[in-house]
Amino acid sequence: MEKQRELKVIILENDSARMKVIENVKIIRINDRGYKLLIMKDYWPVVGEIDGSIIIDGDEEYPIENIKGFYSLSHNIFHLIIR
Repeated sequence: MEKQRELKVIILENDSARMKVIENVKIIRINDRGYKLLIMKDYWPVVGEIDGSIIIDGDEEYPIENIKGFYSLSHNIFHLIIR
């Protein structure tokens, strides 16, 4: 099994069957109304709810503004479910 070098992000939108996968992510910035969180490779597992924005920074920058949803990080795979 090849060791994963960076984070992988999987984004699911609740109102559709679309799924987006972003690989080679270096940093994920979460800006919620109540807190700010910076997630990097080998960060401890985390689960949370978001009401704010996320910036996914990898080969390109993917800002996602004004979202409500849930996220989890485990084994360097970040899941984002947008309501």
